[in-house]
Amino acid sequence: MLITRSLCIAARCSSILRSRIAPPLYRNVPRHIRLYTLPTTPRLLPPASSMSARANPVSDEGQEKRASEIKDAKLIFNQAWKNIEDHYGRENIHLPREFIFLMGAPGSGKGTHTPSILRARGITNPPISVSQLLQTPECKELINQGQMISDRYVIELVLHAMLDCDPTVGVLVDGFPRTEIQVEALKMLHDKMTELRREFYNTDRRDQFPRPVFRICVLYVDEDISVQRQLARGRMIREHNLEVKKTGQGVLWEERVTDNDETVIRNRYAFFKKSYGSLLKLSKMFPFHLINATGPIKEVLEIILREFEYQSSLELDSDTYDAISHIPLATQIGIHARQDLINRLEHYQEIDTSLLQQAIRFIDDTIIPQVARHAISGHVMIRTEDPQLDNNHFVDIVMDVLSERGYHVSYDSRAHHEPVRVDLNTGKIELATHQIHVLNIDFPKHYIRALEQKFQ
Repeated sequence: MLITRSLCIAARCSSILRSRIAPPLYRNVPRHIRLYTLPTTPRLLPPASSMSARANPVSDEGQEKRASEIKDAKLIFNQAWKNIEDHYGRENIHLPREFIFLMGAPGSGKGTHTPSILRARGITNPPISVSQLLQTPECKELINQGQMISDRYVIELVLHAMLDCDPTVGVLVDGFPRTEIQVEALKMLHDKMTELRREFYNTDRRDQFPRPVFRICVLYVDEDISVQRQLARGRMIREHNLEVKKTGQGVLWEERVTDNDETVIRNRYAFFKKSYGSLLKLSKMFPFHLINATGPIKEVLEIILREFEYQSSLELDSDTYDAISHIPLATQIGIHARQDLINRLEHYQEIDTSLLQQAIRFIDDTIIPQVARHAISGHVMIRTEDPQLDNNHFVDIVMDVLSERGYHVSYDSRAHHEPVRVDLNTGKIELATHQIHVLNIDFPKHYIRALEQKFQ
């Protein structure tokens, strides 16, 4: 009976041709969602606890069939994948490289934070929302009862939606996977994408089958907060709609049954809690982001953005990462810069005292007068042929001293070739080479009118 309750909907065979769309499943799907042909049409099943009271109870044979289906995730996924291959052709299964699978407790703010995740990852594909894919009257009724749709339908619908995306950018999938079967199907999808990449790796289609990058994000809130948020959302929607009806202005918002009935709300949370263990299994295979969504929206958003910062070790192919990982990260190269600078200056004073004094005199005589002249602009560029700068160690000392005093310095050296003589017999031009040293120095600007403008 528990198996029947978790499945909640059975698949029955349909005589509808594959070239047609099953009307009961897709009649009310929003326009922006592509319609797909599935081999069967869902129908509602009563909860297991009320089977005997129904006029058309499901037979023991039917229950055993569904039990067999729910246990064999591989069979379910392989059938869905076969339908996809038959529909598109194996060579045309072009999926995005990056997938973010967003899950969360009811009321955790998935819809609120989805746009921020998309911006953080540079994803321009519209998110795939499983709840929108299932906007048929039958499915709505089942969902409103706190139940779910057959895994087979969900998996195939999601695969179709994935293939409807721009494959050159990533995509976010909201509300998948939810069940243990869907979790297993996700692993199999990753394996299939890897298999396709190997198959086409040495062909001209190689770039159309990228190495898949799956990231799992779960927004978590406890049951009491989940219930409070959903009830508050329901009250807000009812108040808004009442105002619209009174004034005749504005647009009515959709009222969710699940936002008004606390029993249904708690049932939804219980289902999330039951599926949570299955989701945790994915943490062993893919980057897994478990985010505490209890706090204020701004605070949760900051956590999400930190979690979804670019991480080359997770996103690059292992060979590519190994080839470049020895190069220090820009964010880390300056971690010990201050201490290293102090150590170098102390070393100059102890070991290279004479050269340090020369560098200080050069700064006093050549650099500081120019800095003073450009004090308001906060930038000065010094070009010089001073032979002292031919010594790279001398340049290092000058830059370190200026850096310690708060200046930002960059250095460049260029050879300037100047014609000095022409051999009239051969036409050969003799050149004199001058080494031009360039110091670019930045420092804080001085705004002389800032205070005056403040009071205008």
